[in-house]
Amino acid sequence: MDAHVREIGLRLEAFTARAEEREQRFIERLDERDKRIDERLNERDKRIDERLNERDKRLDERDKRIELLAQRADVAAESAANLKAHLWMAASTVVLAVAGTVIAAYYATQSSHFDLAQTIISAFQQRQQTPLKE
Repeated sequence: MDAHVREIGLRLEAFTARAEEREQRFIERLDERDKRIDERLNERDKRIDERLNERDKRLDERDKRIELLAQRADVAAESAANLKAHLWMAASTVVLAVAGTVIAAYYATQSSHFDLAQTIISAFQQRQQTPLKE
């Protein structure tokens, strides 16, 4: 009976040792798998970080371009306001020039009419003062 109990004990110890070895190999495989997963996750995180950094750079460049365009738009708006003022000044200059031309033409024609009327009157008076020849 002792021999039989010893044999069962030895078998049990051998079984326990094999189970511990299997458990140890399983734990090692799990550790290796976890390392591979961590490496993959780290690589993925690095790629994601690189993509995010590239996206941030693109967004920063886009923001700079937008700011530049906004500045150009402000300058264009100021230029347009100046252009509008210049157009109003040009239009008022043209209106003043036309009015001046009309006034000058009026006085010129009045003077011409006045001179013509004086010439006609003086010719008429001179004809009245001159005796008629028969």
